[in-house]
Amino acid sequence: MFVVYLVLAAPVVAVALFWGSWSWLAAAAVVAVVEYATLSRSQRFTAKLWRSVRIGRRSSHERGTETIYVVTAAAGIILLAVAVFAAM
Repeated sequence: MFVVYLVLAAPVVAVALFWGSWSWLAAAAVVAVVEYATLSRSQRFTAKLWRSVRIGRRSSHERGTETIYVVTAAAGIILLAVAVFAAM
């Protein structure tokens, strides 16, 4: 769980590093918000899944939510890397 919050912190740190470059800052902020929202939705799904007696197929909605989370997590890490290189 610690790694999940580290990945979530990446776009937040990028927001701080992009201060002054408003378009990059806005992009990092949007990524952070979407990543947080999809993380909370996928955590609720996972908790519900493990409480259930039978484990069936996931719906396309849950798969979509998890896909969006993975894409935004990768985008957050990329934005952090860009911010670090831009700050040098």
